[in-house]
Amino acid sequence: MTDIRLAVINGTGPPGAPYDELMRTSFCHQLGAKLGTRSFYCRGPSLLGQEVRKEALEVYRWLRAAHEADPSVRLMAAGYSRGGSAAIMACERLERDGVAVDSLFLFDAVARHEFQGGTVIPANVRFSRHARRSLAADFVEKYEGTLERMRLIGGFQNPIRPMFGNTGLTWRGDGDHRPAQAFLGSHGAIGGVGWRYVAEDADCERRVAAWMNEHLRSRGVEAELEAFAPHREGAMTHPATLEKWLMHNLYHFALHGDDANLSGPSALAG
Repeated sequence: MTDIRLAVINGTGPPGAPYDELMRTSFCHQLGAKLGTRSFYCRGPSLLGQEVRKEALEVYRWLRAAHEADPSVRLMAAGYSRGGSAAIMACERLERDGVAVDSLFLFDAVARHEFQGGTVIPANVRFSRHARRSLAADFVEKYEGTLERMRLIGGFQNPIRPMFGNTGLTWRGDGDHRPAQAFLGSHGAIGGVGWRYVAEDADCERRVAAWMNEHLRSRGVEAELEAFAPHREGAMTHPATLEKWLMHNLYHFALHGDDANLSGPSALAG
């Protein structure tokens, strides 16, 4: 197969060293580190998601430059959480230029930003796979209120993030796309940064890594994702850190654009 160029946008987090430490084992960070010069890595937006469009533009420019330098190179993108929406936005820009995107890999993509676009996979994307968290009612209920000590208002005290809608659930065109694959774990676990007190997260990370590795290999991506133990309680869930990390939930009410959650008996509406 021809060579690849993969641009990666990670998920939301606080600025500086705490983010770097928390996201070091994330699946998106792993992709960037393991592919080296064949990749372009963005660290992900801050809490209100105001960098989403800027990061989408950076990824678009890098992929477009790679295409202009060598049109035979296969362009790819990947994103976690809001970074998934930004990756879709970059693909939309390439579509307007008539440039194909070989593959798009999404980890629990959400929009939750004030910009247009980033919700539907465009027709220039030839292949996509999306791992998303399960919203099975009994699973969501199991963790309702477990973040009670954070003093967040009702509805934001669940690490499963039932109030997050997903984006990237639908697509245009006739590429190789499938409905998002649901996994039992927190929003963090889908991105490779699970929480120790969510009992399902360790297994979730292993399952997501194995599932996505199969699809990465099928597209010629030479990067094997690894699952690491969820972050220890003292680091990831220290009250002061976690409260800041979760406050972007509140922005939900001022935004639009997330796709509706998948329908069916195992879904819980956001």
